[in-house]
Amino acid sequence: MIEINNKNSIGKTADNAISPSELNLLARRTIENQLGSIWLSGEVTDLYQAASGHAYFALKDTKSSIKCTFFKQYNFKKIQLKNGDNLLVFGQTTLYEERGTFQLKVERVENAGIGDMAQAFAQLKLQLETLGYFASEKKQKLPKIIQSIGIVTSKTSAAIKDVLNVIKRRNPLLNIKIYHASVQGERAIEEIIDALLSADINQHDVILMTRGGGSVEDLWTFNDVSIAQTLFNLCTPCVSAIGHEHDRSISDLVADVSAITPSAAAELLTPNLAELTLRLTYNLSQLQHFINRKINQSYQKIDYSYHKLEKLHPRNQIKVEAQIIKSQHEKLKQIMNQKLLFSTSQITLVKNTLKHYDFNFREYKSSLNYYQHSLDHNVKSLISNNKQQLKHSISQLNSLSPLSTLSRGYSITLKQNNMEIITSNKCVKVGDKIQTQLKEGNIISKITQI
Repeated sequence: MIEINNKNSIGKTADNAISPSELNLLARRTIENQLGSIWLSGEVTDLYQAASGHAYFALKDTKSSIKCTFFKQYNFKKIQLKNGDNLLVFGQTTLYEERGTFQLKVERVENAGIGDMAQAFAQLKLQLETLGYFASEKKQKLPKIIQSIGIVTSKTSAAIKDVLNVIKRRNPLLNIKIYHASVQGERAIEEIIDALLSADINQHDVILMTRGGGSVEDLWTFNDVSIAQTLFNLCTPCVSAIGHEHDRSISDLVADVSAITPSAAAELLTPNLAELTLRLTYNLSQLQHFINRKINQSYQKIDYSYHKLEKLHPRNQIKVEAQIIKSQHEKLKQIMNQKLLFSTSQITLVKNTLKHYDFNFREYKSSLNYYQHSLDHNVKSLISNNKQQLKHSISQLNSLSPLSTLSRGYSITLKQNNMEIITSNKCVKVGDKIQTQLKEGNIISKITQI
C-alpha cells in the first residue's frame, strides 16, 4: 500500500511505478480531501433505477455531465426521479475505484424541475404534433413483400453489425444498401438528411434509420426538427430504431414505424425465409386447386354443349320428323280403311234391306244411280283429300331430307367401307378412303393428311 504523504514522488520514476488500483485510490482520497461535499445543479439524464432501490444517473448542463449515485438510505422523502428533471443536489465528491469514474454520492435532493433538454423535447413534440407529423393516417404502411432495404446509419456502428447479422440469419437474399452518416457530432444532422434523401431517390422498398444506445446527449441528434421534416416528406416508408427500449426520439415518433432496437427493426423487416417459403408453397397449392376447378368446370360446359349440339344435329331431327310422318301415314291409312269399311257395310246393309221389298227397279233406278254417283264422288273426294295430305307430308319430309340439304351445295362424307357418316377428323386416319355424297353423283377420296 502506498503512502499519501509521499505522493510527490510516487510514480515519478520506473522504480516506484504504481498500479491502476493504487492510482485510483490516491485519486479518490485526493478528490474527497480537496473537494469534499458540494452542491451541484443540473438536468437528470441516463437514469437507472435498480431493483435494490438505489438510483444511478448523471447531472448535465450544455457542455458536461457528472455521474451521480443516490443510495436508498439517503432518499428519506421517497423522491421519484425521472430523466429531464432539473435537480439541486448535495453530496460527497469521490472516485469509483473499479472503473476510475469521477462521481458524486448524493445525500440530499433539495428541489426538482423540468430540465432544458426535456423542455425543448416537449416543446418540439407539441409543435410537430400540432402540424400532424405524428398522425397515424399520414403514416405509410410497410409493403407485404420487402426485397430492398436502404439503411441510414454509421458504417462503423454496432447497430449496423446487429442489423446485418439478423438479416443474414433470417433472409440473406435481401438487397441491402448502406447510406453512411454520422449519428452524433457537428455534421451528423446534415449527413443523416443527405443519406435519407439519397435512399429515397433510389426507391428502396423501405428505409431503416438506426443507431445503437447512448446517453441523451448522444441521441439528441435525432430530436432535430430538420430530420423530422425530412422523414415526414419521404416517399419511401421509413422505420426508425434509435437507441434501446427506454429511448424515445422525435424521429421515432415521426417515422412510419418505430422499433425498440436495431435488431428488432431487422426482425420486423425480414420475414423468416422458411416461413415465406411455406407461405408460397401454400399459395401455389391454392392456385393449382383453383386452376383445376376452373378446368373441370370448362370440361363440364363442353360436355353439356356437345350433348345439346348432338340433340340439335340434323340427322337426329330428320329421324324425329320421319317418325312423325310415318306415324301420320299409318294413321291416315287406318282412317281410310275405316271409312271404306264403313261405306261397304252401309252398302251391304242397304242391299239386305232392299231384299225384303219388291221394288220396281226401273222406278228407283234413277235414285239408285244418284246415290251411287254420290257415293263414288264422296269416296273420290276422300281419296283426293288424303292424297293431298300425303303429298304435304312427303313435301315436309323432303325439306328435311339430306338430299334437300345437298341441293343447296352441302355434302355428306361417309366411310367407304361401312358408309358411316364422318362427323370429326378423329373418325378417320391417314390412308382411309372416304365417299362424298353430292347433289349429283359421288366422289371417292383418299386421306393423305389430318
